[in-house]
Amino acid sequence: MSALERRYRRLLAWYPKDHRAQHEEEMLAVLLAASSPGQSRPAWRDALDVLRGGLAIRLRRIVPTASRRRWRAATDLAALLAPLTLFGVSLSQATAYAGRSAFDLALPALAHALPYGLIALLAWLGRRRAAIACAWAMAALAAGMTTAELLSLPEGTIVVGDVLQVSGRPLIAASVLLSALPACMCAAMLTLTPSPGPGPVGSRRLAAWTGGVLAARLVGILVGGAFGVVLMLAALGTVAVMALRSSVGRRTTAVLTPFLLVAVRPSWFTDVAGLTAIAVATAALLGVTAWLARTAETA
Repeated sequence: MSALERRYRRLLAWYPKDHRAQHEEEMLAVLLAASSPGQSRPAWRDALDVLRGGLAIRLRRIVPTASRRRWRAATDLAALLAPLTLFGVSLSQATAYAGRSAFDLALPALAHALPYGLIALLAWLGRRRAAIACAWAMAALAAGMTTAELLSLPEGTIVVGDVLQVSGRPLIAASVLLSALPACMCAAMLTLTPSPGPGPVGSRRLAAWTGGVLAARLVGILVGGAFGVVLMLAALGTVAVMALRSSVGRRTTAVLTPFLLVAVRPSWFTDVAGLTAIAVATAALLGVTAWLARTAETA
């Protein structure tokens, strides 16, 4: 047995035992046939493919097919709710500014809300590619606007923005990255999800839930005071209870929670490390759930 064959057999040990019993010799023959004369170590691409294939089969066996289908429905729904959330947040800001007659601030907030309404509509109608293109365009626009705003400030100016405090230009890159984080996360969710849409929830039911939450939020802003807060909490609580009653709803909540922490963050949450940790955790979660969703297609 050559050194190359021994190393390939060690890599093939990542596959389950019964799978190796049926396919190991065939896979080994293919790998050895593709190797170069005198080669003693597996090429890194071949090694990565073997490891990825073995882990994928083991993960498929850990997560049942029915569960993977529910994860697919959850990721599809979460990807649709992401632009709807950004639409609702910007629309709420525009309403709040308009209620204080600050129309110079209300119009930009409304202009920011409308594209996300369009992205959500495109995703809802099954125009996935158009929704993805618009979402990444909004992320690039957010990064570009933040860059232009910060570069126009004098050196050493302290900026207290929506995301973090920046002192001087060395931290401009971090500021741009984090200010565009919600838009980037939204675009990534749409990109990784097989087919964003209402899924098993149904278009009518999701439209009713979304309309109810938005209406409660807008009325709460206009009315103000404790009544507005209670009204919003009641609407969110009702939707949360209904969502957590189903397996797809619980999975959707898990996928969407990191995004909500960034998109609807408290005014005091300006910690760079915290937001970065959320971004990393979200990327890992989206990677796993997107894989589960896509394997459900071929299950």
